[in-house]
Amino acid sequence: MPAAAAASSGASGPAAPPAPPRSAAAAATPPPATGAPVAVVVSAEGAERAALVAALAQPVVGRALAAEQEPPELLPQPVQIKTRAIVKSKPTRRLELGDLVCGVCGEGNVPSRHFCSRCGESLDRAAVVRPVWWRRLLAKLKRRPKAYQIGTRPGQKGTGGHRKWLTYSAFRKVRVVFGIALLLLGLGYAFYPPMRNTVVDNISALYRKVTPQLEPVHPVTVTSTTMITGHPPGAAADTYTDTYWATPWDSRKHPRITFTFGETRLLRNIILYSGAHDAFVADARPSILKVTLSNGVTENLLPQDVAGQQTLSMKNTTLVNSATIEVAEIFDGQSSQNVAMSEIEFFALQ
Repeated sequence: MPAAAAASSGASGPAAPPAPPRSAAAAATPPPATGAPVAVVVSAEGAERAALVAALAQPVVGRALAAEQEPPELLPQPVQIKTRAIVKSKPTRRLELGDLVCGVCGEGNVPSRHFCSRCGESLDRAAVVRPVWWRRLLAKLKRRPKAYQIGTRPGQKGTGGHRKWLTYSAFRKVRVVFGIALLLLGLGYAFYPPMRNTVVDNISALYRKVTPQLEPVHPVTVTSTTMITGHPPGAAADTYTDTYWATPWDSRKHPRITFTFGETRLLRNIILYSGAHDAFVADARPSILKVTLSNGVTENLLPQDVAGQQTLSMKNTTLVNSATIEVAEIFDGQSSQNVAMSEIEFFALQ
């Protein structure tokens, strides 16, 4: 029978594994009855964890209390760059345009570097080597090649470029002629004294006209065509008003008085004291004075019939060395027709 059972079991499938051996204590202890309480043994660490989980699971009642003293709010502060104590020295190579100069040690670095090749400092704030001022000016003045649109021909007649080229060509010719003329004038001024003296005199006269500053001019000699004894022509230029020049009046041959100066001057004003100092209305006084300068320029002056000083302005004046005053008309005197003038003073530009 056992052999038959084994054969039948081999024919149906593999045999089941044998059961593990049971210890004697386990075999002696019976299994607990169904429905009886089971005692669970928990360690101290497990008990602590269970208490913590239970505490966290409890709901929070009330509001959180703020701290007694909160730290003050701070604004964002600028970044403080820490620099190392490195003494600046000369760069180890020749600086080129566009190089970055380290602000710590002064070393020159190529533009592609981000840190100094000598001290390792960052080159974010490094100075860039730039050309000198005159090189920058030449670069701005340098003509750049002009770009033309596709299909256009530079300088083609009837186009704006052709008109600009004609204008530039004419301006260039004028500039060349002006430069040559300026060069010739400079050579003439440097090596031809008469031309230099003429230029200096004209510039001085122009400057005096623009910024007029008058000064008295005293004549070297004073002459007249006629006079009355005791009243010579020099009395009209002696800077005293208690003496005077007197001459008979002749409507056909007007009396004249000539003042000669030691150097050429640019006359502008005449101060006149008309009549005699002690008898103003007794003698005749001039009403029209014709002034003739040494260069042939003439001008009529109209004095007033008043005692004392009066200023007569001269407009058409140049550099002269003498002036002749002709009495063309007079104010009649009560006692005689002798013309009297106490003082004639000339003022010229400095």
